Amino acid sequence: MKKILSVLFFAVIGFLFVNEAYAQNSSIKVETITKPKLQKLIKERKGKPLFLNLWATWCVPCREEFPSLVKLADEFKDVEFVGITVDFPEEVESKIIPFLKSQNVNFVSYVNGFEGDEDLINALDKDWNGALPASFLYDKNGKKTSFLEGKHSYESFKKEIEKAKKK
Repeated sequence: MKKILSVLFFAVIGFLFVNEAYAQNSSIKVETITKPKLQKLIKERKGKPLFLNLWATWCVPCREEFPSLVKLADEFKDVEFVGITVDFPEEVESKIIPFLKSQNVNFVSYVNGFEGDEDLINALDKDWNGALPASFLYDKNGKKTSFLEGKHSYESFKKEIEKAKKK
């Protein structure tokens, strides 16, 4: 009887562990973004401005400004927030999702699926040198209103969001 209870106990614990892992992984999804998807995301605004942030888990300034992005996404429900990580696609489960969970991310996240970093850079701004973090703001019609390179503050982002909302 003890053996049966012991097996049953571990089976229940295992079931709960698998369900918890599934629930956690299903709450944050990271899809691959390609050029057609990115172009569609920017152009099909449906009346909402877009705040697009490029980051990486290995980028210290990216990690430092991330709490501001999460706070702004909570505050500005009338703006679509999207993150694109340039981490490797095979790092989604090991690095990207754990980082997003630790930040309580509340917006859509993608991993770079372009052929090369240069393709992603050129799709967003040919004058951008690829430095991270980088944020691009688009108005409700898909017109770029701001490009912010490097780490920025909550106040700086908020000012640029307000500008994008007025256009």
